[in-house]
Amino acid sequence: MVTNRNSLALDKQFREDIEGLRAVAVLSVVIFHFGVGGLPGGFIGVDVFFVISGYLISGLLLNELDRTGRIDLWRFYGRRARRLLPLSLLVTVVTLLVAVFILSPSEQLFAAKGGLASSLYASNFFFMTQLADYFAPESELNPFLHTWSLSVEEQFYLVWPALLLLLWRRRPTARSMAISMSVLAVLSFALCLWLSYRKQPWAFYASPTRAWEFLFGALAALKPVTDWARRSRAAVSLGWLGMAGLGATLLLLTEEARFPGWIALVPAVATVAILISGASHQRGGPDAFLKTSVMQWLGKHSYSIYLWHWPIIVYANLLELGDPITRIALCSALTLICAATSFRLVEHPVRASGWLAANPLRSVRLGAALTAAGSVIALSTAQAALVFSARPEHAALIAAMKEMPVASGSSENCLIGFKQSEPVTCNFGSSEARKTVVLFGDSHADQWSTPLALLAEEQGWRLVTLLKASCPVSQITDYSPRLRRLWPECTEWRRRAIEKIIDLDADLVIVSQMSSGYVTGPWSARGKYSASYAQWEQGLKSSLEPLRAANVPVLLLRDSPSPREDLANCVARARWRGIPETSCDVPRSIALDPEISVLERKLATAVGARFADLSAQFCNDELCPAVDSGILVYRDTNHLTNDTAERQVQALRLLLEEHVLVSQNNL
Repeated sequence: MVTNRNSLALDKQFREDIEGLRAVAVLSVVIFHFGVGGLPGGFIGVDVFFVISGYLISGLLLNELDRTGRIDLWRFYGRRARRLLPLSLLVTVVTLLVAVFILSPSEQLFAAKGGLASSLYASNFFFMTQLADYFAPESELNPFLHTWSLSVEEQFYLVWPALLLLLWRRRPTARSMAISMSVLAVLSFALCLWLSYRKQPWAFYASPTRAWEFLFGALAALKPVTDWARRSRAAVSLGWLGMAGLGATLLLLTEEARFPGWIALVPAVATVAILISGASHQRGGPDAFLKTSVMQWLGKHSYSIYLWHWPIIVYANLLELGDPITRIALCSALTLICAATSFRLVEHPVRASGWLAANPLRSVRLGAALTAAGSVIALSTAQAALVFSARPEHAALIAAMKEMPVASGSSENCLIGFKQSEPVTCNFGSSEARKTVVLFGDSHADQWSTPLALLAEEQGWRLVTLLKASCPVSQITDYSPRLRRLWPECTEWRRRAIEKIIDLDADLVIVSQMSSGYVTGPWSARGKYSASYAQWEQGLKSSLEPLRAANVPVLLLRDSPSPREDLANCVARARWRGIPETSCDVPRSIALDPEISVLERKLATAVGARFADLSAQFCNDELCPAVDSGILVYRDTNHLTNDTAERQVQALRLLLEEHVLVSQNNL
């Protein structure tokens, strides 16, 4: 038996305050995911979990090192397997089973891939490569998205025991351990900070960039820290400061923040402060609240609640169950019922099994079997989804969703990305043409590249495209929700593109851009950077006036309808579930903003440009159909399918006839 002369480990007694802190973490996440107002920063509940895990696991391992001088890895991994994997498999199976009845085949395939990644403890890396942004609307479609944080924890559990043992054997003193942990935490945080400004999804999802939060918890688990807390009267105040820090983060932090980044220090440090305060066992701290019976129950069931809540709200939203308030109430009740039932029948019995605990290898073998079972079930579901997707009615939809416009589908990078500022010109039609038309704008302009290229080829004139994704022609505050920062690349591209258009001496410039996504309203994701109607008008005027001053003819197209929901997947689900595709149709009042149209028409007249409204091609007086004459109209929430765009050749032919760009013989 090794003595505790190294003073490494904290006490092993059960901490009710930590159970209550788990409740705070899971409530924050659930409230945020359920869309309940008031906690915009609720997603930091995951960060609280990370620090708690680092604290508890490190304390457990340090105690073992203090007692025995070694770590029984089989026993450690066996405990983790009993604690995490049985319930995880149950939720995986139920989620995939329900997906078959709700999701379209292509969505089932994506969900199955998420389930497989989760079963293999790698869903954080899967979503890091598949989704550009955790907060993006498309992230809400995968019922396994929340498992990214569980994979980060499982990767920590896999690496940390062996690394901690190496650190201890190198120099088994509290001081050297603290120094080593601090160095690792600084390196991890530096990587996190660097990637937050370069590849934010990597900073958000990757375990190396989140390791510093676990290490913060590990540092708080060292016995000298606990001893200080018990001696110092400041520990009580420290706990309340931690609660204040958590509360401020939950209330003030928003999805617009560059997270993790510097701001992630606040919830992490606040959690450490609460943990240290609780270790003091002094009265008057926040543990009085954390130890209440409600918080204890929620904390005890926090793992079950976390696993169940996300697929429940995803499916409820897709089924549009009731109004939002009713939906939240139903999902909350169902989450608690599933959590309580599965905890009682699965999670607790397996974790407390004396037969499994008596032999660590039994638990390890159980973990391996559960991992294999989850993987096989996910692979089988994926294979079935592939078979379903191959059916003609679904294969056609999938093909329509994937086919890109002529410009962005070109190998010449015609629709440039977020970090590029140098304009790229692409040419279509006749290279020796006497007439030149320029298409100028963002991805909504790109939609028109297909019919315009066809028309250019037909009529013998040249089409030149100048396109940049998500960058409006209108000179407003350039901010990228995807990059989570001000966007000088857009400003510079727009300036250079206008100069290039003037140099081209074009016969006509067609300006097209998304509008509602940039202007204040329910469709904008730009938050405080959304433009007012007046700012949008002034910004557009600032871009059009230099063109008109150079005597360049300008045709301003009204933005195509934006239905605000993924109609392609909606139609696919309707076909799969045998319900009318017309259920996906969107009211015209939602898809089109008449105020923007009025001000753009007025502005075009004022600067001597022309304005054209082709919305009648996509909507009638009341509805914007999701399917028109058997053709899918939208490939996502706001972009037309290429098939629909091709059908606009005649409308554009008639429109451009006014500019003497189409010969009368071809009408």
